[in-house]
Amino acid sequence: MSKRPHRKRRGEDHGEEHPDERWMASYMDMVTVLMCMFIVLYAMSSVDQQKFEQLRASLATGFGSVETATVDTAEGTVVPAEHANDEGESFTGGAAVVDASPVTPEEEAGSAAVTAPMPSPSPSAGGDAAEPTTDRERAVQEVENLRALQERIDAGLRERDLAEAVRYVIDERGLTIRLVGSETFFLPDSSQLTEQTLRVLESVGPVLASVPNEVGVEGHTARLPQSVPRPLDWELSTERAVNVVRNLIDTGGVPAPRLSAIGYGESRPLAPGTSEAELELNRRVDIVVHSDEPEGVRALIPEIAAGT
Repeated sequence: MSKRPHRKRRGEDHGEEHPDERWMASYMDMVTVLMCMFIVLYAMSSVDQQKFEQLRASLATGFGSVETATVDTAEGTVVPAEHANDEGESFTGGAAVVDASPVTPEEEAGSAAVTAPMPSPSPSAGGDAAEPTTDRERAVQEVENLRALQERIDAGLRERDLAEAVRYVIDERGLTIRLVGSETFFLPDSSQLTEQTLRVLESVGPVLASVPNEVGVEGHTARLPQSVPRPLDWELSTERAVNVVRNLIDTGGVPAPRLSAIGYGESRPLAPGTSEAELELNRRVDIVVHSDEPEGVRALIPEIAAGT
């Protein structure tokens, strides 16, 4: 009897069997979450010090705190001295840090007096520190300064017996020192400085060098004969002014940027006549110490100088 082939039952052919691996998805999720957590922890451990200080200062300002370089190591509650008992305990029963030196009202007033800013004195309040405030007060002060400068120059000339060699005029321009004297300062139709001119400038130069005012040197000539070409008087007056400026720089020590030389020829005579005395008066050089006050103040100087 032949064997019948074994028939497989329905449902028995399941193919190759494998273990269940669904747990791997959960495990991978958990590892990912742990990795993210450690990354966040590492980022939090690396603090940007500059940003942290900015944040701390901002919070301190916002809460009204004042940043100090000291650290308060006291413990307990700070209470006034009258609220602490003999054992040093506060009214709450805990240790108290007693303020042993309360501020009295007198001390508060004294402290306020020390810390309060002192008002600055008013310029018109009087005293030695007062400064002129109006144009007239400034003009009076300027006249006094110009007269003091004139006295300094005159004192030096008196020591050399040259006080009569110059004249002074105080007007809206400032102090004018006039070297007048014909042959005393300049020979006729010549720009060369005489020996007396050099002595006068030797005394005047150092005084002018000690003040900050600008100095203008103005040359003038007497009326020349009609046979002389007209431009010659302008050249002669300018040469005289330039020679005086050169002497003030080289000998007197006056800074060159403060000096200027101008020639007026015979256009601004002191005497209108043609006599020898009048011609000698017009043959001159004016050294003008210009006032540095505003125009409104300088306009008052002639009136004040004439009245004092």
